[in-house]
Amino acid sequence: MIRVESPETLPAWLSGEGPDSDVVVSTRVRLARCLAGHQFPATASLKHRTAAFDEIVSVMTKLPRYERCELFNFMQCERLHQEFLVENRVASLDLLHAEGDRGVLVDDVSRLSIIINEEDHLRLQCLDCGYRPGDTWRVLSEVDNEIGGHLVFAFDKRRGFLTSCPTNSGTGLRVSFLMHLPGLILTKTVDSVLQGASQMGIAVRGFFGEHSCVVGSFFQLSNQATMGRSEEEFLRSTGEAVGEVIRCERRARQTILRDAKAELGDKVYRAYGILIYARSLSMDELLNLTSAVRLGVESGIFGRVSVRVLNRMILLGMPAHLQFYCGRELNEEECASRRAELAREMLPPS
Repeated sequence: MIRVESPETLPAWLSGEGPDSDVVVSTRVRLARCLAGHQFPATASLKHRTAAFDEIVSVMTKLPRYERCELFNFMQCERLHQEFLVENRVASLDLLHAEGDRGVLVDDVSRLSIIINEEDHLRLQCLDCGYRPGDTWRVLSEVDNEIGGHLVFAFDKRRGFLTSCPTNSGTGLRVSFLMHLPGLILTKTVDSVLQGASQMGIAVRGFFGEHSCVVGSFFQLSNQATMGRSEEEFLRSTGEAVGEVIRCERRARQTILRDAKAELGDKVYRAYGILIYARSLSMDELLNLTSAVRLGVESGIFGRVSVRVLNRMILLGMPAHLQFYCGRELNEEECASRRAELAREMLPPS
């Protein structure tokens, strides 16, 4: 599990580096797979879920690639620990609310994770910083081939890989980009740009994907279809649509710097002032304020803090991470107070 004691520790996907990282925070490629000869998790009894879990784990623990990975069975994890893994994006909200033996196998930098017994028996995913669809797909394709050599996946010659939900069948591929789009929001063009992306087959969600809200100008964009084309074709078409969103965001930022630089500076400095003087911050407030400061940093008009520090603050400010960092359970009011204190500790004074 990612440790939270060191202020320098960050999961790979949140390092603030990588291609186009001024707009694309991270890239995630995910494959959904179900086992042949087993009831799919959506309809399986607890006994059947345990049988599938045990079969998967027995295979995974014998493969050299996963010797340094850590397995978390949610049946044996406290709720706070489960929420920590969800915040780190190696587990999902659906896994949190599922029943029976289920969990995740994750490497030490949260780049590669294997989610077991969520909606499907397996969700293989690779997460990395910036715009990296090719790199993440190459890693995940190798993992898929390796695991597929030891487990038999449910497959139909006409429909492809079979999954609990038909919308994931076919390739089972989702390529998702966590994007920071404050320029589009400030120029009030975000709706038209994202509508255009939707017409190109892109789904738009919040920071944590499905079932989550958009906060702090963070959007998650991913392909809607998984059937009818090859993985490479889905990667290419999704990448083209996201590339257009990147270009629109950069044009919007240029427009703001040309026509409203003073107003942008005021917004950035006000946000920074709140961060270093606030005595209580909700998670939504933290995301919104760090989003404004991040835009100032990436636009070159604010240099007192790095994107890496802002990312670290966001991660540590999440409820489960915050409680791990503090070494004790906190109620909502205590979280808000400690989150503000954390911001003051991490940011240089004005």
